[in-house]
Amino acid sequence: MESYKEFLKSEVQEFRKAGHRFLEKEISKAEFKGISGGMGVYAQQDQKSFMIRLRTPSGLISKEHLNLILSYVHKYGLEKVHLTTRQAVQLHDLDIDSVCDIMEDGINHDLFTRGGGGNFPRNVSLSPLAGVEKAEAFDVTPYALQVGNYFLGNAPSYKLPRKLKVCFSNSPANRPHATFRDLGFAAREDGLFDVYSAGGLGANPKMGALVAEAVQPEDILYYIKAMVKTFTAYGD
Repeated sequence: MESYKEFLKSEVQEFRKAGHRFLEKEISKAEFKGISGGMGVYAQQDQKSFMIRLRTPSGLISKEHLNLILSYVHKYGLEKVHLTTRQAVQLHDLDIDSVCDIMEDGINHDLFTRGGGGNFPRNVSLSPLAGVEKAEAFDVTPYALQVGNYFLGNAPSYKLPRKLKVCFSNSPANRPHATFRDLGFAAREDGLFDVYSAGGLGANPKMGALVAEAVQPEDILYYIKAMVKTFTAYGD
């Protein structure tokens, strides 16, 4: 993991240069977005300030990470923190060097942004009541976190045509809408998963197709890898 973190920090160094080239209008908005999205960063409307998206895995934030994010808020005088639909944390109105400093410091504390935007697998979403909901089939949190770690570890190698959204549901209530995702895992009372694919909640919402039933938890990453390959070939 330490060597991977050093690689990520080397990417930040190159991204800092790209950010300054963008500010100097040496590269276009579209070119910069193609670089910045995969780093979890976007230029704001004024084209001078930036947003950074911190990947809090499936919305789970430790006290240490919460205090770390709060320290950034105080250090950079931010007026708001944005908690996103996909359970990440966004900080807005930052200059490019502050963004890169946060990225580097976050890596040192195992708080990452890589793959937080652009055409990459996004934060794996999870029921906000996973582990405590009385009616849940079982706690799916460990599986969501493992998939998130898998995506993070492979982020630099992905060449997807668009973003990929994965979700885990823990109960029949299906609070995170796992059946309306690119790939959704719905927990069953027997400890297995039903798998849904090709759903969405955008302008043209569509329920995903049931592609597999009674999937063993230890087989989840096979479905993830198959979906990545399918998405790479046909996702657009």
